[in-house]
Amino acid sequence: MTEFDCEDLDTKLLAQMFNDFIEESHEHLDQLNLNLAKLEDSPDDEEIINETFRAIHTLKGTAAFIGLDHIKGLSHKMEDVFDGIRKGELAVTASLIDMMYEGLEVLTLLRDKAAAKDPIEVDISWIVQKLENVFQTEPVTSSDQKVESKPEEDSVKSLTCETADPQPAPPIKPRTFSAETIRVSTQRLDSLMNMVGEVITARNQLNDFSARTRNDELASIAASIDRLTRQIHNGIMGVRMVPIEKLFNKFPGVVRNLARENGKQVEFVLSGENTELDKTMIEHIYDPMIHLLRNAVDHGLECPEVRLDRGKSATGQIRLSALQQQNSVTILVEDDGQGIDPAKMKKQAVRNGLISKEEAQVMTDEQAIRLIFMPGFSSAETVTEVSGRGIGLDVVKEQVQKLRGLVDVRSVLGQGTVFQIQMPLTLTILQTLLVESGGLTYGLPLNTVCETLLITEKQINTIEKDEVVFIRGVAYPLVRLASILYEGPEFMPINGHVPVVVVGMAEKRVALCVDELLGKQEVVMKTLGDYLGRVEGIEGASIMADGSVALILDVEAALGKIG
Repeated sequence: MTEFDCEDLDTKLLAQMFNDFIEESHEHLDQLNLNLAKLEDSPDDEEIINETFRAIHTLKGTAAFIGLDHIKGLSHKMEDVFDGIRKGELAVTASLIDMMYEGLEVLTLLRDKAAAKDPIEVDISWIVQKLENVFQTEPVTSSDQKVESKPEEDSVKSLTCETADPQPAPPIKPRTFSAETIRVSTQRLDSLMNMVGEVITARNQLNDFSARTRNDELASIAASIDRLTRQIHNGIMGVRMVPIEKLFNKFPGVVRNLARENGKQVEFVLSGENTELDKTMIEHIYDPMIHLLRNAVDHGLECPEVRLDRGKSATGQIRLSALQQQNSVTILVEDDGQGIDPAKMKKQAVRNGLISKEEAQVMTDEQAIRLIFMPGFSSAETVTEVSGRGIGLDVVKEQVQKLRGLVDVRSVLGQGTVFQIQMPLTLTILQTLLVESGGLTYGLPLNTVCETLLITEKQINTIEKDEVVFIRGVAYPLVRLASILYEGPEFMPINGHVPVVVVGMAEKRVALCVDELLGKQEVVMKTLGDYLGRVEGIEGASIMADGSVALILDVEAALGKIG
């Protein structure tokens, strides 16, 4: 091999190691974030201390090997602190945890800049100096003596200077490498998922042709292909799915710091961390979750003094949980705080010009609480650094809707608030109920379908000029689907019966009148493209087995048009 070939190989190897470091550093930094929150609650837990030390040590070693000196230097200083904790030379205090969180934020910034190939230098001298000064101010835990101050010439060291490891390295043992796991880029998985989508379309065409020809041999082949397609789809979906724990582990430190900034005591409880969600969804749901948690700390929970006056514990609780329900994942953000006052919401919305006084008078408490999602709505009486700058939770709703998710809120005044986010398992392949209305085929996302039924014209009643249908004693607004989107023809009863689909978003239920129920089908949804742009009430489109196009209904937008 020539010298040029060796240099080229070294460059490729270094580039691969750099990419591996960026990927692995996400896991290490997330683990540090979670462990710091745990350590504050359990300062003597040796397992947490050692696990945190190992994560920082690994981060330092890999950064040094690929030449990321700033990350190496800062990691080394943080490693020194945790080595002092391990040896009993430093006590775990709130101020020490604050400092480690500051170091973690700088490490994350350095990592992000390295990943983006950003050449702008970041000044880390201030955090390095703070970490070095710890040994001059923090007490030991193993004796009554103070840690001896380091000589001045040793306390400030160059980040490029190598220092001895806190402990002698253990002897190197032979390692056996296993190929149980491999790293695969999400681009390759996206490509595979797109191909599976095309296979599903072809499968639907084959099933349709088989049903029309009524050939037993062809039906058997179609059934086999249908089974294999489902297995391939589920297999690739399984590869893309990761535990939501990777997302949840980012939040304990965030909640802890927000609580300290607001002078509140918070118990943060996680559950359902093993629930799995598509990796892409986890990456995009982070910002909405941060907004909800900030809202819970800043607006939801009361100050300790107020909670005690109300007969509550001084420590408020925020619970973050996840569970899978059929083809979707539900995430709940709950707090046991002061709740949302419907009367105050109405008053604030009228004051901001978002609704009229007449609308406020006829609005139910549930509708008033959901005003929190209106653009520009803010119920904060004072502006804080955390929230309350006139940017309401409409940001959360908009971001969740981009992921084809749903968001809702429930609240009891004086008891607390629950925000619920429902996310599909995947963005492209969708379970739908196909219906026909006004000569067009529509797909209703199955997660919005409550039930289907046939009613007679005699069951249709009129209340204040609006048609309703009573189902098991409950009145549902009755709306013709075609009339929501365009001025279509009146529906024609089939043998005296009218097909109805009850759809729901949050607590709202509407009975959609259609011409025909075509059945359930798994479809591949495509966007309408830049030429058509966004069409209100339509989320996308899908190619049917006969080559026609079915429009996928945006149920939430459609219900919004009904009012």
